[in-house]
Amino acid sequence: MVRFFGKPRKTSGKTAATATPAPSGPAPTPHRRTVKISELPAVDAAAPARKTARKRTATGRPPRRDWAAEAAATPAGVPAPVPTSLAFAEAEDVADEKAPAKRRRGTRGGRGRKRPTKGAPEAPEVPAAVTMTEPLTLEQAVAQQAVALESFSREVSGTLRSLQTAVADLQRTSEAASAAATSRPRVALFVDVPNVIYAAERRGVTLDFGRMLEYFTRNRELVRASAYAPISDDPQAKLENQRFVQHFIGHPYRIVTKPLKRFADGSMKANFDIELAIDILTMSDRLDVVVLMSGDGDFRRLVELVASRGVRVEVVAFGETASAELKTVADLYVDLGQHVEEFRVKK
Repeated sequence: MVRFFGKPRKTSGKTAATATPAPSGPAPTPHRRTVKISELPAVDAAAPARKTARKRTATGRPPRRDWAAEAAATPAGVPAPVPTSLAFAEAEDVADEKAPAKRRRGTRGGRGRKRPTKGAPEAPEVPAAVTMTEPLTLEQAVAQQAVALESFSREVSGTLRSLQTAVADLQRTSEAASAAATSRPRVALFVDVPNVIYAAERRGVTLDFGRMLEYFTRNRELVRASAYAPISDDPQAKLENQRFVQHFIGHPYRIVTKPLKRFADGSMKANFDIELAIDILTMSDRLDVVVLMSGDGDFRRLVELVASRGVRVEVVAFGETASAELKTVADLYVDLGQHVEEFRVKK
């Protein structure tokens, strides 16, 4: 077969005029001749395309044995053959084909398997399978139940003893507190201010109600001190400058006020008998001693009712204004005229 090397094509005059001159140097590499389509052999389109047969390589797996047939053909005295794992190789292959393929995680970008960090807690160990023991007999079960009941009873007994101790401590504490409270009698003072102030002014004495409060509450527990004082009906008048109020400013008294009433003859009066009596009767259940600073005989029935409840009543007033009936029903009468120098305001 004769080889034809490609030769440079002949260009026309127009092309040759614009052709680039060949560079100087070694000769160019020869090219193959171009073959036209008409020169190719004709192909029969009706002829079927040939398929290349792919050869299969035989696997090294042994032939499958029919264990059921061999067992049926085995004589009666001879043991039947036991199938080995090779008999189930095909089934295992099928199972492997059905199982999804495991994907391996990539390690790019730090998303692979993480290395254990230092100081990280180790994974807990999986406990081994618990071995089954023989069931307990009735006697053993009863014995275990008895031991559990005995332990529970000991715990309950200890809890009860601790509760009894706590209750006893609380009782002792409450008894001590009540004993300390009962050691000092509870006392309350109720002052009829106009009755006492008028009598003191007749004597030209100004009383110090703060010192009087200290005197009648010594070694006692003061619950309340109330002063019932009338005030002017003028709304612009200051309370601390009122005649019957200024004596109690700055002292622990609860001041109960009421405007004075003006009568046709020009006189003024404020009666606190009802308010004072209601307050004493209301508080008598929580008192041991009631000190009534008034000599008004209208309080006789009030003193009798309070005394009937087991409350001690002490009447404090000037002798010239104190009612004889009030002195007889009181548990103690104190004449302020005998303690003028003691209760006088010191200038």
